[in-house]
Amino acid sequence: MSTGGGASAAEHVWRAQSIWSQAADRHKAAIGRARTATLCAVVAAGACGAAAAQVMPLSSWAGRALAFLALLAAGLAPLLARGAAPDRVREWTRLRSVAEELKSQTYVCLARVAQYRAPEGRDAELRRRTDAVLAAAADLEHVTSGVRPAARPLPPVTSIATYVDGRLRPQLDGYYRPKADEMAGRARLVERWGQALAVLSVVLGAVAGAFAVERAAAWIPVVAAVSAAVVSHGASARYVAQQVEFGRTAGELERLLRWWEQCGPATDAEADRLAERTEHVVSVQNEGWMAKWIAD
Repeated sequence: MSTGGGASAAEHVWRAQSIWSQAADRHKAAIGRARTATLCAVVAAGACGAAAAQVMPLSSWAGRALAFLALLAAGLAPLLARGAAPDRVREWTRLRSVAEELKSQTYVCLARVAQYRAPEGRDAELRRRTDAVLAAAADLEHVTSGVRPAARPLPPVTSIATYVDGRLRPQLDGYYRPKADEMAGRARLVERWGQALAVLSVVLGAVAGAFAVERAAAWIPVVAAVSAAVVSHGASARYVAQQVEFGRTAGELERLLRWWEQCGPATDAEADRLAERTEHVVSVQNEGWMAKWIAD
């Protein structure tokens, strides 16, 4: 694919984008595993601790085993939480930011619009912009060490029309809308778990009070702790905030697409505006939720 001398530069940047994207994905997966493992450890510590107290009179061996597991889980929880520490989240957000900026520059370059409209300077402009992005993230290059670029062709974008079909529409229909729905589903799941645990706590309290069942009463603080851990897990994952951000971005991209479809035969200025606005909307969304992740 020829881009007026810029094909080799675009291919180089596309390979670099793959490396940074894979590194970001690995970091995000590790953070997710750390949060899930921490939640499981907290739940296990509470459940095993309560069970140990109730089993001990019946079987000292089983009681001691449960007590050991409770202490082990309690001790592991803070260690596991370190995998999702703020510095790890900050590193992940920076990796993703670099990957998204490299992707943005590649698509605009291939579409031959905005700053890449002049064919004689396309290659140099792409290299200049991407070199600046990579220089700002030079301290993260050790994270990408050993990551190999995925074998994938350049996006099939050669004009503003193919940019719309290869960039704008897939972002709208294939990413932001589905992601908004996914985050909404996860938020509802956390809310339902919280409600179910709250109901269970009420039932245990009623049973303990009405029938003087001490064993039921012993589980009330455990259920409360688990409920708090589930809610905290949902808050740290920012499902509701992500749903809002993804939905807002999808709405802006949809309005931008409608504007483009109403333009008729587009001028160069309108084509440039479409690409610039699309990348700006995506960039603002990325920067917005990344800033919120780091702030938390």
